Amino acid sequence: MALGMAMGIVFAILAMLQQQISFNQALADFRFLRDEAPQLNTLLVNIINKADSYRIYNNLSDAKNQTGAVRSDGRAMKLRFRNPDGTSDQAIVSFEVLNGKKQLNFYFKNRNSTSWPADPSWTISSKPDGVDFDNTTGILLMTFAGSKGDEITYAGNPD
Repeated sequence: MALGMAMGIVFAILAMLQQQISFNQALADFRFLRDEAPQLNTLLVNIINKADSYRIYNNLSDAKNQTGAVRSDGRAMKLRFRNPDGTSDQAIVSFEVLNGKKQLNFYFKNRNSTSWPADPSWTISSKPDGVDFDNTTGILLMTFAGSKGDEITYAGNPD
């Protein structure tokens, strides 16, 4: 009887251990949604709220050349920032593959620059597997995709 009880306890402990491992794996699989996506949203909302206008493009090249603006499935978003003296600065947030790495990059061009920088001013994140900008509803939608097929959409507009 004691041996039967001991075996029952061992099986119960093994079942709980397996459940804990499964739970930890599920948490790890959705780390992007839990940790990175909310931070990306906060950062981009702060940047976008400072802009007085935005326009969505298929890619970085189109955004730099201001050609082929789209309302959905955009990988680049061009922002204009109005300065107090009436001049404006510009920026582009672009999801792209550089040197085989997927990156969400930020390019800045101030009023004194004649051309866009060739390299990003800084990399916002290299964690997303995809970033999509959309404005088909009249509201800016930013969809971030993780490496495990996870996806989240945030909404916002510049003031």
